[in-house]
Amino acid sequence: MHNFTWNSPTKLIFGQDTVKDLEAPLKAAGVKGVMLVYGGKGTFKSGAYDQVTDMLKRAGISFSDLNDVKPNPLVSKVREGVARVKAGGIDAIIPIGGGSAFDTAKAIAAGACYSGDVWDFYSGKAKVQDAMPIYGVLTVSASSSEVNGISVVSNPETQDKISMGDVHLYPKISVIDPTFQTSLPQKQTVYGGVDIIAHVLERVLDGDDGSELMDEQGYALIRTMMRVIPELIEDPKNYDSRAEYAMAGMMAHSGFLSLGRETRGDFSSHKLGHSISLLYGAAHGASLSVVFPAWSRYLYEDNPEPFVRLGEGVFGIYDGDDVDRALESIEALEDFFREINAPTTLRELGLKEEDIEKLAENARKILPYGSLKVLDADDVLEIYKLAY
Repeated sequence: MHNFTWNSPTKLIFGQDTVKDLEAPLKAAGVKGVMLVYGGKGTFKSGAYDQVTDMLKRAGISFSDLNDVKPNPLVSKVREGVARVKAGGIDAIIPIGGGSAFDTAKAIAAGACYSGDVWDFYSGKAKVQDAMPIYGVLTVSASSSEVNGISVVSNPETQDKISMGDVHLYPKISVIDPTFQTSLPQKQTVYGGVDIIAHVLERVLDGDDGSELMDEQGYALIRTMMRVIPELIEDPKNYDSRAEYAMAGMMAHSGFLSLGRETRGDFSSHKLGHSISLLYGAAHGASLSVVFPAWSRYLYEDNPEPFVRLGEGVFGIYDGDDVDRALESIEALEDFFREINAPTTLRELGLKEEDIEKLAENARKILPYGSLKVLDADDVLEIYKLAY
């Protein structure tokens, strides 16, 4: 196990009817005006918007809305938010939603404290030095953005979808009320669940053989997700299943599973998936259910051990030689994605064979990446071919 420093500065408030618990901290911080950052109808359908605004009215805190945040959030919306914050009257930002709302809020929080263009943080031209406070209300579990300092934003002009991370971007407080997620469309539950599983797989399949304790935590999270996703497809209002789903989602990409690892994990699949979402508008989780099995099939013969351990810890696969067991583990994962109606090929996303080179060209722009194997340009192309 490698040395590590663990810092999780976000206070988490978890459970039913907990939005009201934001009132006292906001007043104690002297907040007089906030910007609400959210997407669309789902924010209202969940009941979250009404609960947040009622709380703010009781507290005597003014609020304005920045709505229509898209999945795969755009830098143009971030710039709009930054301009409005700089115009005055806003002391804090409250994202209401999932990763897109939180990622947008984090970018605005950093951009509002910077004299240049916010895209500088994503392109590597600048480093975050300060950020406005964020108090989040989660309505879609998937990315752990409610408890981490990571923000992912897309820039169609440059054809880039890039992440940045900084300690200043952690929310001060995040509220997770699982009841807000009972009204989610089934596909959103499925794709969010795939994202959660992918975040765990990126740790347990990173090739680090000295993190058995954290790997075991990861296997437990995957087994939990494989149980609760079908339960929620059957009964979307099952509170206990929603709560476990939300808890797993919070833990998966919080940094907890990276403790003691040589690297934070192997995020090649996420980077390959970003190009699919950016260029073809695929849901983030859908891109991952396609790419992850393909990435795994490309690497398992030369690196069977982590896939063997995955098979033992999640699927109960013990018979056969290492290579056969590794492949059986990948097939079991792919079968689960099919069972929950997540796509497993680029064809299912509407892509054509001639689109593969375009994908590869985009994904190569930020090479090198990878931990189990550091990918090169040829690797990227071959993985997309396997995904087709």
